[in-house]
Order: sequence, then C-alpha cells, then structure tokens
Amino acid sequence: MDKKTIIGFILLVAVMMLWPYWNKLFYQQPPSPPPQTVAQDTTLQKQPIDTAVTPTAVPVRPDTLTAAIELPKPDKPEQLVRVENEDVIAIFSSYGGLLKSLELKKFKTQNGGDRIPVQLVGVGKADPFKASGALTLGRDDSINAVNFLPFEIEGGDINLKKSDSPKSLVFTYKGPDNSSIRKEYIINPSGYLFKMNLAIEKPRLLGFRDKITVGWMSPMVPTETDLGEDLGKFSAFYNMGVEVIEQSKFDNGKYNQINTGDTRWIANRSKYFTDVVIAQKEQADEVLVKAVQDNIANREGKQFQWRQFGLGMSFLLSGESFSNDFTIYAGPLDYFTLQKIGYELGRLLDMGWSVFRPFGIAILWVFLKLHSILFNYGLVIALFAVIIKVIFWPLTRKSTVAMMKMKELTPRMAEIKAKYKDDPAKMNAETMKLYREFGVNPFSSCLPMLIQLPIFWALFSVMKNTIELRHAPLAFWITDLSMKDPYYILPIIMGIFMFIQQKMTVTDPKQKMMVYMMPVIFTILFAGWPAGLVLYWTVFNIASVFEQMIIKRGMEAEKNTVF
Repeated sequence: MDKKTIIGFILLVAVMMLWPYWNKLFYQQPPSPPPQTVAQDTTLQKQPIDTAVTPTAVPVRPDTLTAAIELPKPDKPEQLVRVENEDVIAIFSSYGGLLKSLELKKFKTQNGGDRIPVQLVGVGKADPFKASGALTLGRDDSINAVNFLPFEIEGGDINLKKSDSPKSLVFTYKGPDNSSIRKEYIINPSGYLFKMNLAIEKPRLLGFRDKITVGWMSPMVPTETDLGEDLGKFSAFYNMGVEVIEQSKFDNGKYNQINTGDTRWIANRSKYFTDVVIAQKEQADEVLVKAVQDNIANREGKQFQWRQFGLGMSFLLSGESFSNDFTIYAGPLDYFTLQKIGYELGRLLDMGWSVFRPFGIAILWVFLKLHSILFNYGLVIALFAVIIKVIFWPLTRKSTVAMMKMKELTPRMAEIKAKYKDDPAKMNAETMKLYREFGVNPFSSCLPMLIQLPIFWALFSVMKNTIELRHAPLAFWITDLSMKDPYYILPIIMGIFMFIQQKMTVTDPKQKMMVYMMPVIFTILFAGWPAGLVLYWTVFNIASVFEQMIIKRGMEAEKNTVF
C-alpha cells in the first residue's frame, strides 16, 4: 500500500466517520415560523429519496367527526384475543378491534438487563397519542371514542403452526340504524405479514364526516444497547405518488400535520424494525404525521431524545359505505422480504449513499447465500474477504510488481533528480521516459484499493444496519458482529498484520515512518467500528501478507529463470 493509496483510504475513513455529523448539518431544521392563525405545531423536515413530487402540507382539522354525535362509552369489559404463529405473538382487543400488542418471538431486545422479545406495539409509555393500540380509526383526539367501542368477536385464540392454513379473526360493532364497523384480520401461519379487511356501513352515523383515517399510532421503541444510534434511525415514511418521503426531525417537542397526495403506504422505522400499513384497493389522498419528543436515558444515565411517530392515511368518504383491504408488515427490516412485498419498501433500509446502495445490496445477497452453507456470519465475512482478494488478484499482482520495479528503479530515479534538480520539466520528462522503458505505471499501485473503496463503504452500511448481522456471533468473546469488539482484541490483531503488510510493501525510505504510524492510526479508528468490519479488514490484511509472499517468490523465480 503506497502513499497515494493510504491517503485515499484515509479520506474514505474520514468521510465515513464525519458523515453522520455532516448529515445533521445538511438537514438542519430551519427556524420555526412565528405563530399563525391556523394551528400547526412546527415545520417538519422532509427528506425525499426521489424528488418527483412535493407533498402539500395542510393544517390538521377536526373534520373526521360530527360534533353532534356522541358515541356510547364501553359498557362491556374488554376482551383480549391471543394470536400466535411461528414468528409473532399478537394481542387484539375487543375495544375498537385494535391490535393491542405485538411481540417478535425470534428477536430479543438489548435495551436493558434482561433479554426479552422485541415488542413493536404496546410498550410502556409509548402511547403518546392515547390510541391504546395500532390500526386505529380517526385522526383527532375526539375520534378515539370509535377505538373504544365494544366490538363483538367471532372466533377465539389462534395458535398457528407452519403447516396450517391462514385463519381469520373478525371484530364487529353494530351501531344505530344498521350502521356498523367490521374488521377482519387474516393471520398467516408464519412470517410478519397479515391482512385487515375493513368495512364500514353508514359511517356518518358513527361519527365520521368526509374522511376515514386508518392509523398506526403506536410509536417504535428503542431495542438496542447503543441507544443513541438506535434512536437516531427513528423515522416516519410514506409514499406520495412515485416519491418515498422520510420525515424525522421536528422542533419544539411536538408535531401534527397532514400532507396531501396519493398514498399507498405508511411506515414507522427504527434501526432494525419497521411497521408498514399498505392500502390494497383505494389509495389514500392524505397522510397524517403526528409526533412528540421525549427524553430517555441509557444504562449510564445519559439522556437521549426519543422521537415518537404516529401515522395515518386518510380516505375520502363518498357514499353510505366504505371498504378497503390493508396488508400490514410488522417485523424486522429484512431488505429482500420488503422488496418482495413491493412498493419500493426496500427503501426503508438505510444502505448509505445511493451510489453505494447497489454494492450493499449485492454484498447482502452474497452474505445470505454463503450463510446458507456456513451458518456463521463470522465465517461468511472471512470467506468474503478471501473471495474479494482472489477477484482482485490480477490487479493486485500488477500493482505489486509495479511497486517492486519502482524499488529497483530508485537508484536511477535518484540520479535523474540529482542531474536535473534545476530543471523540473526535464526531470519529469526523464522520469516518465524511465517508467516507459521499464513498463512501470506509477499510478497502478493505488488502482486495486480505489476500486475496492465502494465495497468497503457498502460493507460498513451492511455491518451497521442489516438485521442479519444483529446479534450474529463469531466465536468466543465476539457475540455480536454489528457491535464493536468489547476487548479490542480483533483491532489489535488487525493492526499487527497491517504492520507486517506495510513492512513488505512500502519501498520508499521516506515513507518508513508510515509503516509504524498507519497501523496505529487504523487500529484506533477500527476499534469503535463493528467487529464484522474489523474481521473483514483483518482477514484481508492476512491474505495480503500471503499474497505479497507469493508474488515476491514468483518474481524471484522469474529472475532466476532469466539469469
């Protein structure tokens, strides 16, 4: 690794480390406007992935409920129905037919002393919008009465095995003059997808006026040890036409706004998990985003801001009945599963800059294929490093040969510098002539590393953000490849082999200090990065040492053959 390559790599590392801070600066919230006659809590920052459509924001208005109608308060005790399949445990309530809680059986939370299953609905104080569940109806506080109406339940507890057929759970409320609300949930035997078929008869008699809003008013909750990084990923998403919009930042601790435009889906996202509601028939024409900000402390007592989002999609009410079918995904941020559902839901997974995103997706695909054989992501990463080294062998060999030839030309180059020290133009011309004579390209040494920089950047995103690497162990003390090595053993091993590799490749005496400095600098940098990334670079450096030995022996053999 020569000086130019090292400088390029340092620049990449610097960008990777400073990117989160640059992102905050680039997307800094503009000052809040002065109070207006139309109530709006704050201006929410929009971060569009595409820019084809700009949603129109309008103030929230309580037009979903007829004020003259008072719905009866529940006169029956709440009944809970437990639904379980291979992957989730859900609790539904007879009040409003709401999804009361949702537990992911195969994922444990790290935020706390006990390892308990991740819950996406119904956790502690994560009910800032007084919804008491998910899949609500209505968008203002008064419509909550609908969500507490006593529904009749058709069916009981459900426990599905993988070989079972889907089963349905029906909640029905019958109001005055044949008005009614019917929610039918269709539960699959496995996975994180389920359906809700909604039918409302005479909705105006039930308090609705010109809109019916289906909402997911249960915010995401933190699940990771690194609380700050986890909370930093909390965002609300929705599509508007062909555009996918992320909304994450707001001022003054509160937000309440409606954006108008054709909308197929809404989503809530944390670092590793997401809730998505998809309208299968009619698209919504408005999206409601509600948010509040709270403080939460980690184990050391450090305070972080917890942005809690609730979303709703509103449908125009035109007639004496309303019906629509919804697909709900509540589970891990699994890229290929989300892409299979459609509607560009794979965009919910943070894979860094768009230019590197294809590399990240390709790497993730390779990881999954290798994992189906090796069953350990540590082995997958190690093998992937070897594969990359083999793929770039021709370029690396050419680069190494060029550096070795450059070393042989050092005395000749010193003579040229001494002879033409007062004539820089002539010195450069003679130097390039010398390169051509011996077939040396001074820039070929940095080509392999430059080509690999997108792979390294994409690896960084894959290691930090994909659910597959969460809690994935290597062996012994490394129990989570997505987190840093707790004892810094792997970064030290990486630094040692990087020193050996530098010692073998640096030929310029003026760069001798870099042989000692760069391994120390890289060890410090990598110490705080995911163990999986450090493992990749460690194996890559070990392979590079053996590669240099093979190339050197090959060149010596060629010389012996010639002479």
